[in-house]
Amino acid sequence: MFSVLLELPEFEVTKQEIFDSHYLIHVEKTETKERCLFCGFHSSNIHDRRTKKVRDLSIMNKPLYLIVTVKRYYCENCGEVFSSPFESIELHQRYTNRFREFVYEQVLHSTVQDASQKLQIPYSTVERMFYSVAKEKAAEHVEWMEEIQSEKQGITLSMDEIAVRKGHKYETVVYDADLGAVIGMHQDRDYHSTLELLTSMDFDPTKVKNVVLDMWDPFHKAIHQAFPDAQIIVDKYHVVQKVVQALDQIRKQIPGLKKARFHLLRSYENLQEKNKPRLEEILDTHEELRHGYFLKELFRDIYKATDYESANKRLAEWLQLALESPFKPFHQVAKTIKKWREPILQYFKTPYTNGKAEGTNHKIKNIKRRAYGYRNPERFRLRVFLECTGQTYKEAAS
Repeated sequence: MFSVLLELPEFEVTKQEIFDSHYLIHVEKTETKERCLFCGFHSSNIHDRRTKKVRDLSIMNKPLYLIVTVKRYYCENCGEVFSSPFESIELHQRYTNRFREFVYEQVLHSTVQDASQKLQIPYSTVERMFYSVAKEKAAEHVEWMEEIQSEKQGITLSMDEIAVRKGHKYETVVYDADLGAVIGMHQDRDYHSTLELLTSMDFDPTKVKNVVLDMWDPFHKAIHQAFPDAQIIVDKYHVVQKVVQALDQIRKQIPGLKKARFHLLRSYENLQEKNKPRLEEILDTHEELRHGYFLKELFRDIYKATDYESANKRLAEWLQLALESPFKPFHQVAKTIKKWREPILQYFKTPYTNGKAEGTNHKIKNIKRRAYGYRNPERFRLRVFLECTGQTYKEAAS
């Protein structure tokens, strides 16, 4: 019965023992001769037999252990003694390959501690098994990435940073803008670390046609150095966010409007009908907010333009109105937008955004939160790479 359930054709079941807490299955390899590991000649001369206990997949929610008979052969050609190798068990391992894969899957979208408690295996063992498989999987994912990138005529990248620890500790993240998959990560977000990340990419830099990012100056300098021919597009959501924050600063200067934040910052077309009377009441009561709200909504209309010329004209008009307004926050944001005017308007020639990258960012934050942070940054990057890259590229390659 167990020889069928095991689905390990290289073994023959010789004995089975059932206990309250686990199963013990004694198995022996069906082959009667093996190729010498030293000289390559076949040998059927058994030197001795030994046994080892190996963990396998559970059966009916009970742990299953294999008592494997290890045959040691004497090679008559070279005189060496060697152990019979197994397809399903790696050399010197105390668990089957499929159990190793199972542990990896249990940890991948969870934590090492959680898997350790469920499987009743020491934490250090689960950790060692997971990261050994993870490195193998990461190598496969790199192959999928290279396959997809090699087929593309042009590559569009997204860049952003994520906070990994309090005290302004950041990781710079580079994404595939089309798939939202993580391509690379590096500590810090200054010019030198960003340039190091960009120059370490495993693809031809001349294939990078577009890069989407925010208005962080070190990123722009690094991109000009690494990909001089690439078009830089400032992500429209970051630009709109700057304008919204300017309106919010005006709101904070007016007492009693703490609960009005939602009504003011949300776009008018996305505001529910039941909330619009309250918005009108706020704007009628506070003239300065009405002015600021008008500037905010007018800026959103710029991104409704259908071509570069229309958007350029609308932006010029908005900049003039913002600079002429009595509000210092809008003066500051107008100067910022003026500085980044060309990469902002580039969106209307190549309409890419960081939308997919922001979704992946949320996933990365969940990975960090799930484990209450990572002390080892390399392991954190490996987890992100496996959960936010590999499956996406695997699906695209299939």
